[in-house]
Amino acid sequence: MRGTAVTTLFLICATAFTVHAREIERVQHHMGTYARVYVEDGSHDDVNAAFETIKQLDLLLSDYIPDSQVSRISRMAGKVPVAVSPEVIEVLTTAKQVAAETDGEFDPTIGALTIGVYRFGREDARAPAEEEIAKAKSLVDYRSLVLEGDTAYLEKEGMMLDLGGIGKGYAAEKAVETLKSRGIKEGMVALSGDMKFFGHDTEVGIRSPAGGPPIASFRTGKGELAVSTSGGYERVIDPGGKAYHHLIVPESGLPGRDFLSVTVVLAGDAALADAYATAIFVMGKDKALRFLEGHPGIGVFLVFGDGKAFYNEALTRIVKDPKLPEISVP
Repeated sequence: MRGTAVTTLFLICATAFTVHAREIERVQHHMGTYARVYVEDGSHDDVNAAFETIKQLDLLLSDYIPDSQVSRISRMAGKVPVAVSPEVIEVLTTAKQVAAETDGEFDPTIGALTIGVYRFGREDARAPAEEEIAKAKSLVDYRSLVLEGDTAYLEKEGMMLDLGGIGKGYAAEKAVETLKSRGIKEGMVALSGDMKFFGHDTEVGIRSPAGGPPIASFRTGKGELAVSTSGGYERVIDPGGKAYHHLIVPESGLPGRDFLSVTVVLAGDAALADAYATAIFVMGKDKALRFLEGHPGIGVFLVFGDGKAFYNEALTRIVKDPKLPEISVP
């Protein structure tokens, strides 16, 4: 699973960690980005175990690795079910649940477009012709992803899985589970814009998509907090000066344009935060705001296409000590 070789965090620690003797913070390159693990009262073996969890999940979930289980599911589309690991069943089950909840705005079978025709993140990435988009759209349908027992099956030949909208969040969540299973009570795992905090009260800043200092910040508190940002700033194709980013609307087959970035904050699962951020981005403004009204547990900070910002009441309730800008009524 890979985006660009170097990613730009819109979510940054507004105050740097002060690493004492009992604290460990390390960074490695995984899933095409920088993975960051922080623990307190832990060891380097604990940090290594978290990184190993991320590495093993990448080997299962990446569509850039031909022998990954996700790649095999796509290769066998319309042919036979593929036996997969419990982790793959788990992430695909969550992906299907979010797809149903969002009326297919989040769809793990978007790969027919993102991989099959746009080729995001690959050397031959390009803006496809209208007829290519139309054909690929017919192969995007999460309901045609069948999960039975330990097998996964795409019902139509040419369908492809792309877990870029949930995989990093899932990996962060599982890496945290690894740390907690080893007795770590305070820490953080981050993969690009997908972060999971537990027992660790620190300040997080949200930068403007235009760059510069944070335009908002909050403290995470001592509980469990998942933070995920989706933005049209990575994996961009720019033929003739017209940018095509990787957050593709399944219905149109084109990039979503209503938002510059979407940040989701949940008092819970990082995989869900990742998937919701993707879904809200591609929903567009009106549908996203209606969706959020019906999901009071999802906190958001949105930056619209015109650069104006909006956040909901849920965000102020979930985080601690929010420092937020004046907002316009959406």
